[in-house]
Amino acid sequence: MLYLARRESEQAQEQFVDRLARIAATVRDLLENNGLVRSLTYRPSVYWPTLKGNAYAFIDGGVANIELPSAAPIGIRVGSYVVRPGDETDAREKFAIELALVDDLFSDQGILFDDDFQDIAKLRDAARMSSEIAAALKLAQTGPPDSLNAVIVHGPLVNPVAPYGLEGFPPFGLVACRKFLANDAWDGDETARNFVSVYLEQLKALRDTGTPVVGAVERSIGRDPVVLRRLLDKLQRDGVLKQNEAKKVEDEVIAYGLNDAALLDVVLAEGEYVTPIPVMRQGPESKWPEEWKRWIREYPDALTTYLKPSALVMPFRIEAFENIADFEAVLDLILHTSRLLPSYGFPVGLDIVDKFAKVPAWMSRSIKGQHQIVLLKKALESGDPATIAFAKRVLAAKGRDWLFRPTA
Repeated sequence: MLYLARRESEQAQEQFVDRLARIAATVRDLLENNGLVRSLTYRPSVYWPTLKGNAYAFIDGGVANIELPSAAPIGIRVGSYVVRPGDETDAREKFAIELALVDDLFSDQGILFDDDFQDIAKLRDAARMSSEIAAALKLAQTGPPDSLNAVIVHGPLVNPVAPYGLEGFPPFGLVACRKFLANDAWDGDETARNFVSVYLEQLKALRDTGTPVVGAVERSIGRDPVVLRRLLDKLQRDGVLKQNEAKKVEDEVIAYGLNDAALLDVVLAEGEYVTPIPVMRQGPESKWPEEWKRWIREYPDALTTYLKPSALVMPFRIEAFENIADFEAVLDLILHTSRLLPSYGFPVGLDIVDKFAKVPAWMSRSIKGQHQIVLLKKALESGDPATIAFAKRVLAAKGRDWLFRPTA
């Protein structure tokens, strides 16, 4: 069996590499011959002095990892790192927590949601996405003399919202909505306070600021070549490709399990990126919840590209709004910040703010400990033996210890 596996695997790998080379060559010719590949030159000694007097913000959020059978505590904080290249004063770098939320997702009196919901993970994701966009909106609205030349968010700029339009998904609380929209006078009804509605209003407000805002996605885990499909559709509309030719290329890419990042890693050279193209990130309309279709249709497309900063680094996705001014200038910034550290291929400002905003394990343990103390105190006050026994089990629970697992 091992012999056959080794022999068949070797043949399969040879065929895969050969086929990948052919697919990549075909895609490269199509993109290059039709002006869909652009290039930036890495020139640090010349580039960085030109940014003197500019200011750039990097944003990322951190979520406390707390698992308790007795509650659903959530802690979110969104940090920002603002840097002014060429400034040699103490004002060169600034760190700030732009937004912080602490609540319990099982509480019907919390500030975050009006009610609880069975899928706690979706509640956390919705709160995190709105929190990060709220921080970007706050910074993008900053006027002179502290105006920013660009805001870079860690992760997608436009997320799919259909998975959160579920029946019974609770609306945000009024206090949370006012935080998310940076408007203390906002007074929306229950429909307006749903995540699908609030997130749409946030994105529209962020787009209308006019500040260049982009999202940088470090890892593309999906297998669907979304950007390649949009590029092939464009070539088909332009009369360069016939329908069957475009489908043949797409089918081959899908058959070999290649997503956009994997394919473009072979197609693009150092410093190259594909021509930005609008991508509707909301998925097929047939999978949208009927109640929220009118809202989802209004969601902006994400102007999307992939940038390969250096030869040994995989390209990563960058998203912007279609009205962004001078997208190439922001891509130039991302290219140069991605090469500040050796053997690193992602904007270093996002790595810095990630470490700043991340909720450390000791803090999560402290929050968990406080919840356990409150649980035990309330259980003792109840005087109910069953409740006290449950609280003790929660405090003592550590999972299965590997030392005491049964042996063969």
